[in-house]
Amino acid sequence: EENTRLLLASVAEGIYGVDMQGYCTFINPPALRLLGYQQESELLGKQMHELIHHTRADGTHYPSAECRLYHCLRSLEDVHVYDEFFWRKDGSSFPVDYWSRPIRREGEVTGAVITFLDITERKQAREKLQAAQQHEAEALSELRVMLETSGEGLWKVDPSGRIVEVND
Repeated sequence: EENTRLLLASVAEGIYGVDMQGYCTFINPPALRLLGYQQESELLGKQMHELIHHTRADGTHYPSAECRLYHCLRSLEDVHVYDEFFWRKDGSSFPVDYWSRPIRREGEVTGAVITFLDITERKQAREKLQAAQQHEAEALSELRVMLETSGEGLWKVDPSGRIVEVND
């Protein structure tokens, strides 16, 4: 048990377990920190969907019956989701990448273990990259229009002197 606690406290991912009704059975320190809680006792025995997964990113209510996180309890299959949000104790939210897997004891599913990451930085980097790619595409389109409407003949050559592009 001591080794398990040390391991759960040492990983970067938030990890928690739920019983078949979605009540928290354990939670590791990184999960507490990511969710804005101080003590395990604030979550143990509580319905996790109602505390951290109750609302969609657009602000609409997220019924537990539709929750993909608990789908593994119904389907007995692993679930991976990367486009939802978890909610902190203070009411703020963050985008998550999470996995939900059934916990089996002697062949019978007794709950699920959920591992998750805050992917705020990943999403911001992706958005910056997409914006840069869009800007580059727009600049190339403008350059193409200028080249095609120019009254001059223009061409582009590669370092070996081969023509690789030419306007009309």
